Amino acid sequence: MMRYGTALLASSFTNQGRPSYSEDICKRVSAFLTEQCDVSEENLESFRAYLYKKPGSRRYSPLRRKLEKRQAIKADRQDILLSDVRLPSSVGALTQDYYDDALSLAHMLKLVRKGQNLLLSRGRLSLSTGWNLGDPFFLDNRSALYLGLWLLDVDCDWLWGFLSQLPDDPRFEITAENRVELLLGSWRKILTARQLRSGRPQNARARTRLNELVKITERNVREKLNLGQPWSWFLIPRLELMVDAGILQKKERHGLSGYSLTGTGRRMRLICSVSESGGALLRNYFRCRDSDDCRVEESVEWAALELKLGDVASELKTSVGYFPIFETASALCVSQFLEVRSPTDRLWEIESVKRRLWEESKSSSPRVRLAIDRQGQIYAFKVVGSR
Repeated sequence: MMRYGTALLASSFTNQGRPSYSEDICKRVSAFLTEQCDVSEENLESFRAYLYKKPGSRRYSPLRRKLEKRQAIKADRQDILLSDVRLPSSVGALTQDYYDDALSLAHMLKLVRKGQNLLLSRGRLSLSTGWNLGDPFFLDNRSALYLGLWLLDVDCDWLWGFLSQLPDDPRFEITAENRVELLLGSWRKILTARQLRSGRPQNARARTRLNELVKITERNVREKLNLGQPWSWFLIPRLELMVDAGILQKKERHGLSGYSLTGTGRRMRLICSVSESGGALLRNYFRCRDSDDCRVEESVEWAALELKLGDVASELKTSVGYFPIFETASALCVSQFLEVRSPTDRLWEIESVKRRLWEESKSSSPRVRLAIDRQGQIYAFKVVGSR
C-alpha cells in the first residue's frame, strides 16, 4: 500500500553520493516497520480499535486474543504508529514480500534515483521538512504540500482526468461501488487530452497502455473476475496518497471506501472541469491550497527569490552548483505559502518563479544562468558568481 511516509523512510536509508543496493534498503525498511514494540497503556484503546477494524487479517488474531485476556502485548512498530487517531488514514501496513513498495514509491516520486538508489535533490528537500524518522506516517503541512507537487509532477494528467470525473456535490464519496467506473472514466478522459493526441512516440506508447488497461478492466467487470484488478494496484494506492496530500479525506480512517474531496480537492476539481490538461493543476496549485482566497503575485522579484533561496540552497544545490528548477520553484513557493498571514500577502505559483529566473537570465546584467535541454526546456539554473 502506497503511503508517503514509507517512501520517505526508504529515502532516509539512501545517500546522495554513494549508491545503495535495493535489497539492503528494503531490509532496513522491513526491520524498522516490523520491530516489536510494547503497546503502552495510553495507546491501548486506539490500538484495540485498530485491530478490530481488521477482522479478515490472520496476522492480527493472536494480538486480539491477548487483548481479550488483558495480557501485555508487543506489536509491529508500523501497526502501533498507524493506530494513532491523529492520522487521517490507518491503512498502509506493509506485509511480507511488499517492503520493496516503499522504495518503488520513492523511485516513482523521484525522491531516489532508480538503479543506483542515489538520494536526489527532491528527496533531500522532502526529508528536510521536519519529517520525523520515529513516526514516518505523521506528516506536517509542509510535507503534504510537497507531496501534492510531486504527485502532480509524475501523475498530473491522471489526477486531472480523475478529479474531472467527480460530480460537483460536496456529499459525493468514492466507494467500492463507483470506484471502478471512476477509474475507467479517468483513463478515457486522458485519451481525449490534446497532448496525448499528438504523434510523438511516447504518446503512442501511453495511448496503447491506457487502452490495454481500459480493456482489462472492462473485461474483469463484465466477467466478474478479480485477476489483479487495476482498481486494487492502481487506484487505491493513489487514493491513499491523495489523503496524505490533503486532497481527499476519509469517512472511515480504517477502510478503503468513503473518500471525499477536501476544500483543496474541490478547488482542484473546479479547475479540471474547464481544462484540457493537467498542467492547469500545477499552474494553480497554491491558489487551490489556499482557503482565504489570497491573490497570486504575477511578477516575483528576484530579491525576494534570492532571500528565500538561501534557506533551501543546501538541500537543492548539485555538485556543479546548479539548482533543479522544479524542486527549487516548489521549495520557494511552499515557503512563501506557509508565511502568508493575511489576504494582503501574495501567493507565488511555480510558473511565475520560473518566469522570473528566465527574465533574470536574459537581462543586461544576468544574475542566473539556465541549463536548457535539447527540447528547449529549462531543467536547472545557477546563480551567477556562485560555486
